[in-house]
Amino acid sequence: MAIRTTEVIKKALFTAPFLLLAGPSAIADPCRPAQFDAQVSVRYVHDGDTVHLRDGRKLRIIGINTPERAREEQPAEPYADTARRQLQAQAEGPWSLVYDQQRRDRYGRLLAHVFDRQGRNITRRLLAAGAGQLLVIPPNLKFVDCYRRAQQTARRARRGLWALSAYRPLAADELRARHVGQYRLVRGQLGRIGESRSALWLNLGEDEDFALRIAGSDRDYFERRQIETWRRQPLLAQGWIYRRNDQWRMRLRHPANLLEAAD
Repeated sequence: MAIRTTEVIKKALFTAPFLLLAGPSAIADPCRPAQFDAQVSVRYVHDGDTVHLRDGRKLRIIGINTPERAREEQPAEPYADTARRQLQAQAEGPWSLVYDQQRRDRYGRLLAHVFDRQGRNITRRLLAAGAGQLLVIPPNLKFVDCYRRAQQTARRARRGLWALSAYRPLAADELRARHVGQYRLVRGQLGRIGESRSALWLNLGEDEDFALRIAGSDRDYFERRQIETWRRQPLLAQGWIYRRNDQWRMRLRHPANLLEAAD
């Protein structure tokens, strides 16, 4: 019985400060949760948005996409090494995790929102510093407004990668083969709005040669009336650029990645 009591006391001593991290202040801060789901330690920082944990798992941080490091014959993207160092600076001490609707990505990596020992949202801190770009992939939408505002702050202040010409918004009419596969902001005036059996299509640019594809699985996140108000307005779309059927395209997963030009 004494051993059992000791175990309970030890568990309580470990759990109490962990729960306090997400105490009353979390209610007032939209970037902090009411409670945390787990606590982990980082063994190795792979890049600006992915780490290896001491328990052997690989963790992909939700809400941010940072420049890719050099691999095989591909050179590093601008700001990749700096973004990694910025995450390394946040990796001291234990992390608290908050899980979202989807806990694994297609590569088997653990997905989570991460917080430092003071309970501060690390994704928000990285986005606000310009270490990476906002990445919104449903159904993992916790803290999306917090992250959107953090990116907006960094862009307006030209912090981090936003000070580099390599990440300036591209006009829809200036896309070239070298942009395929890049995660970028693309600007253009919204013209035709089309619909097919599998997707909703938003065409940007003078020639409407750049199409934003909203797949049927993501349609519920978009209000058609809101989209109509964007017609003939200058917009910024954020995502991966690809080319198919002689057309430049980008898959749009959530309204948070379709910005007004003033953002």
